[in-house]
Amino acid sequence: MPNLYEFVNYRLYLQEFLADHKKDSEPDFSHKMILAKMGISSTGFLSNVVAGRKNLTPIQIIKLAKILKMNKAEAAYFEAMVYFTQAKLIDEKNEYFNRLVTLQKVNLKVLDKKKMSVFSKWYYVVVRELLYFYRYNGSNPSSLGHLVEPTIRQSEAEHAIEYLEELGLIEKDAGGYYKQVENAVTSGDEVRSLHLTNFQIATMELAKRAIQRIPAADRDVSVLTMTLSQDTFQMVKSELQHIRKRIAKIAVDEDKPDRVYQLNIQFFPVSKKPDAASTDE
Repeated sequence: MPNLYEFVNYRLYLQEFLADHKKDSEPDFSHKMILAKMGISSTGFLSNVVAGRKNLTPIQIIKLAKILKMNKAEAAYFEAMVYFTQAKLIDEKNEYFNRLVTLQKVNLKVLDKKKMSVFSKWYYVVVRELLYFYRYNGSNPSSLGHLVEPTIRQSEAEHAIEYLEELGLIEKDAGGYYKQVENAVTSGDEVRSLHLTNFQIATMELAKRAIQRIPAADRDVSVLTMTLSQDTFQMVKSELQHIRKRIAKIAVDEDKPDRVYQLNIQFFPVSKKPDAASTDE
C-alpha cells in the first residue's frame, strides 16, 4: 500500500492506491464500490480524476478520505494534497504546499530535501554561480551577501551555503573553498516546478529593480509587441529555445567570469483570440 506522506500529487497517490488494491482483488476498494459510496453514477469518474480530466469537490474529498479509511491526520494531508494539485494560482499552490510540509510533521516526516529545489529562493542560484569564480570558505558570509545584487543578509548567505551543500550542489575542495559540484541546474517534478515558478516571479521583480537601479550600460532591456498565428508563435518559441541553448553554451565556455548575470526571456499573449473573447461576453 502506498505511503500517503510520500506524495504531493493526489492523482498519483490514487493511481497507485487503486492499482495496489486491484492487484489484491479487494472488493471494498474497487472503482465500482468507491463510486457507489460517493454517490457518483459515472463509471469513468475516478479514471478521469486520476488522468487530470476531472477535479474533486470539497464534499468528494471528505467522502473519499472516509472511504479510503484515512485517520484524521491522513485526511487533512489528503485534503491539502488535493487542493495543492488542483490549484491554478501560484499563491494557492504556495499556501497548500506549506500546509503539506506542516502536516507531514504529524507523521514525523519531511518532504525530500531535493524536491524542495534550489529554485525556492532566487538568491540560492546566484550564490551558487558566484562560487564558480569567488573563493569562499565560509568564514565571511557578510562579504558573500554583499556580492549579491540586491544585497542579501548575512543569515541568508549562510543559509544559502548550508542549503546548497545539503542538496549536493556545492562542496568544499581540498583547500577548504566551496565549489560547484555540477555545471548546470534544471527543474523537474511538480514541487520543483512550483519553486521554479516562484523563482521566475522573483527574477521578474529583480528585472523591474534593475531598470531603475542598474546603469543602462550594464544591462539590456528591450520589448517587442507583434501579431502572430499559432504556427509562427511556435516558430518564435523554438527560436527562443535555440537562443537560450546558445547563450548557455557561451556561459559554460566562459573561463574568466567576474559577475553573475540574470537573463529573463518573456514571451506571452497580451490579447485573446477573437473567438475566445466573444465567449467571455
